[in-house]
Amino acid sequence: MALAIAKDFSEFLPHTDVLPGKCFRVARELSYVLFDLRIRHTVTVGDVELNNGLYVDVSPEQLLRDVMEGYQLDSVGGRPAGKPINAHAWITLENGSVIDATILASQHRKTAEAGKRLSFEEAVFYTGKPGTVVCRHIPMMTGLVYHQKALTDLIDGDFQNYCQWAEDYGRMMGRMDLMRLVPALSTI
Repeated sequence: MALAIAKDFSEFLPHTDVLPGKCFRVARELSYVLFDLRIRHTVTVGDVELNNGLYVDVSPEQLLRDVMEGYQLDSVGGRPAGKPINAHAWITLENGSVIDATILASQHRKTAEAGKRLSFEEAVFYTGKPGTVVCRHIPMMTGLVYHQKALTDLIDGDFQNYCQWAEDYGRMMGRMDLMRLVPALSTI
């Protein structure tokens, strides 16, 4: 599966240096790769415990406040922009395994070897991957609520993409559930 993800990403991204700070967008793309592979999954938002501490140092209470407050505007270079997000997103599979396609590239930037780019295969974290700085992912929220309430708004450039993803996600997960029932239905 990591190879399929790496191959997909290498077809539309120039290199792994563009991954850090894009976890929500990358989780969306990763979700579409998993749709193609017919693998059930959920989007998870939370934090990551690394060898040297927490990645974003967010609490469940802060995530809930973000959702309750909704999309917040900020100013970047005198132009309106969405307020920066202090949370991390990844994909969790049905069996609890994590796939995170941004955390290793983000941490690689902080190493002595930062000048050497990671391959896409090296950049994809998955539960059980040896030799990484990741101790564990700390889930605090699953599903697309954070994306829909705190991350996007009608005025945001990603709004249509996230809305389409929410529709596609519901349809694909429902279809996968139905396909699981087909063998059971044929015995009735």
